[in-house]
This record gives sequence, structure tokens and C-alpha cells, in this order.
Amino acid sequence: MNIGDVVKWHWHLGIASWEKTEMKGLIVDTRVVKTKHEEVGLLDVLLTDGTICEVREDKDDLERVV
Repeated sequence: MNIGDVVKWHWHLGIASWEKTEMKGLIVDTRVVKTKHEEVGLLDVLLTDGTICEVREDKDDLERVV
């Protein structure tokens, strides 16, 4: 995934609910974070409400919107 791509994924917004919400946004930055056990690719995604959230690049349902 690259800066400028639009991506979507599902996320649990409520603490007491298993219901998932579809999230969608524009990738504005990417980086790799090294931990003690692995390297993780992180995406900074600009959401439609103007907030930026971090999403792991290896999230299983993350997909690029064409």
C-alpha cells in the first residue's frame, strides 16, 4: 500500500458490542516499527471525519479501494 491509496477495513467501535463498522480513508503516511519480536508496517490513514488513525498493514481484512 502506498501514500495516496484509499483503503477500507472493519473495526469494533463499541466496547460491549461485537458489531463491526466499515472504516475507509486515505493513506497519508507509512512507516515500519521494529519491536523486540517483529517488524510491523503501520499506515496513518485520514478518515472522512478528519481524524488520523494508525492501521497495521498486515490487518487481515485491509484492502485497497480501486
